[in-house]
Amino acid sequence: MSTSQPTNVFLTGATGYLGGAILQWLMQDPRMAITVLVRNKDKADELERLGVKTVLGSLDDTTFMKSEGAKADVILQNAAYDHLDAVNALLRGAKARFQRTLKQLIFIHTSVPGGWATLDAMGQYTSEQRISDVDPNLDNLTNMSLPHIAVHKALIAADREGYIRSYIVYPSVVYGALRGPLVDTGIAHRYSIAIPMAINSSIQRGQGAQVGLGVNRWSGVHIDDMTKLYKIIFEHALAEDAPHGSEGHYIAENGEFSFADAAKRYTFVLHAHGKSVRAEPEAFTTAEIKSNPMISFLGIDVRIKGDRARRLGWSPTHLIGEFFESVQEDTEAILEGKNLVFKNPMRQSDPPHASVL
Repeated sequence: MSTSQPTNVFLTGATGYLGGAILQWLMQDPRMAITVLVRNKDKADELERLGVKTVLGSLDDTTFMKSEGAKADVILQNAAYDHLDAVNALLRGAKARFQRTLKQLIFIHTSVPGGWATLDAMGQYTSEQRISDVDPNLDNLTNMSLPHIAVHKALIAADREGYIRSYIVYPSVVYGALRGPLVDTGIAHRYSIAIPMAINSSIQRGQGAQVGLGVNRWSGVHIDDMTKLYKIIFEHALAEDAPHGSEGHYIAENGEFSFADAAKRYTFVLHAHGKSVRAEPEAFTTAEIKSNPMISFLGIDVRIKGDRARRLGWSPTHLIGEFFESVQEDTEAILEGKNLVFKNPMRQSDPPHASVL
């Protein structure tokens, strides 16, 4: 792609945790002409004051989404990972653009690794296999019945047709406090909400808890390393030398942990602050899980490997030990009233494997 003109980037999800990190990186690159989709006028005004062009709109407005897709050189879709109508509308815009200019659009889509998760583990066991994003049998290892897989199929089909190049990114559990101007102004979230959901549920019951034995394992990645991966994919996509389409799956992880170890850390902190009767976690009851099905998310098993990203040059520097430091920071932030996002971490329509970015 020519560098003589600014690269027009359309970004969704920019007021969230991960989306905010992406936008802060883009704002530092003078080559980018960024347009951000925002639903909230107050946040749009704040972004405009920071020099970011915004458009007020909704993923549900397919006419609007098609129009934006037709204007962009690059789409970073970081909002609802399973919103097929929005993605199809963006693709219709991208196709119209290609027919007009013969230029392929770069489409980087943030998804979830739920297709490779053991959804019914319920904290009782862990898989012996870690699934790699370069496994030649990746499709056979994927649960194709999940709703968001339809989005992947649409992107790969459009890539095959030739009017876009698609790159699908699968963050594992992203951790670490986001810092920067978007957080300082209250535009973007500072904290992830995967572990905070467990912390909040534990506070409500007065005792730190996990699902089952907590032996299920999750992979993790620091927010700074996650941002670096987007940048690397972006740069290689511009250079047209990054695998895309059916080969364009990128898992982000740098190590893994058992949920029991995470639960021990936040339960210890809660106990020290008088919010947990005991310093060791116990299991959520069947009744608690039934009354709040989202708790079952904490019991899934997701063992994944990001080999393709590393082949592209991604070299994460934050080790999984920092995840446990982040758990303590998350817990203290909740207790101090600094992290309020956890109160509604998922839409009720989300499946229990949904990523909380």
